[in-house]
Amino acid sequence: MSRAPEASSASRIGRAFAARGGTTGLIPYLTAGYPSPEGTLESLRAVERAGALAVEVGVPFSDPIADGPDIQRASEWALRQGVGIEQVLDVVARFRRESSLPVVIMTYANPVERIGSRAFAERAHAAGVDAVIVSDLPPEELPETWRALDDAGLDTVLLVAPTTSAERLPALLARCRGFVYCLSRTGVTGRSEGFAGALDERLAAVRAHTRLPVAVGFGISSAADAAALRGRVDAAVVGAAFMRLVQQDPERGVADRVGAFAAELVAALR
Repeated sequence: MSRAPEASSASRIGRAFAARGGTTGLIPYLTAGYPSPEGTLESLRAVERAGALAVEVGVPFSDPIADGPDIQRASEWALRQGVGIEQVLDVVARFRRESSLPVVIMTYANPVERIGSRAFAERAHAAGVDAVIVSDLPPEELPETWRALDDAGLDTVLLVAPTTSAERLPALLARCRGFVYCLSRTGVTGRSEGFAGALDERLAAVRAHTRLPVAVGFGISSAADAAALRGRVDAAVVGAAFMRLVQQDPERGVADRVGAFAAELVAALR
């Protein structure tokens, strides 16, 4: 049986997964520019101090297809402040000057194509981005975009859903670099409804085709949710729950709340 590529130990993502010592790591998601670019930078520092394995930074987008209301509101807030790809990459570049924490950019095809896939890839690499999720771009479409990401040395992380068929799975995994992002259920982010179907069976199916680390996201809103994944996956991705913490008071104490919750999740995953 052919397998998708293994994680490269030369990449920051590969080194981070290799160094976790068998524990399940945390990958927080933060919408860039919410509550402000400076606030995002402070939250990045906070999740690193809390022991995150990596961080996923979302590019604000006006028409998301997978984001629930919490992340949609965060994107709308950031867009009203004029935060786009350039501002997102500036925040990452500032963070990279002081940190080696792996950074994954989550975006959609439209913002990438608007500035040009090669320009985006080169700027992302220069800013210190390690991997990119283009969540609505299948591996068969826009081959020039995938080539540009490869040429820039960026890992490409694809989403595997509960509805992904056995026939479709190898093609997705063959395009994955860094790690695989396995969705715990269908629908949008932020709904805490448990994990859909036989999650362990789906994880086994993924691992039959790749040696890449596997992260699970969607519907992880508490330490108890995270603890349910401990030892079953390589990392847990948590997003909407962090955005709800920002919503409590965007003007005060954001990084403190984000950091405290990240530390709680890290402890639950170990």
